[in-house]
Amino acid sequence: MAELFDFLAAATNPTLAMGAYIGAGIMIGGGAIGAGIGDGLVTSQLVAGLARQPEARGLLSTWMFIGVGLIEAYAVIALVFGLVVLFGKP
Repeated sequence: MAELFDFLAAATNPTLAMGAYIGAGIMIGGGAIGAGIGDGLVTSQLVAGLARQPEARGLLSTWMFIGVGLIEAYAVIALVFGLVVLFGKP
């Protein structure tokens, strides 16, 4: 029962709550910004590659989709870690 009261006391501490909100926001925002920049770089290089060698469209598109998928996985991982920081037990 004492553990429950310790948890409630920590959960109602405004400093801990503020730190969790700021940390989660930085994690989720950083993941979104990083994924946006990465997606833009990958697709811009696809367009540049297609301008140089249009017959390699299938190969370049395949690698572009693999790269975008890996970049988006980074954003999802950042979202999950941000939610863990926000709702995790201090």
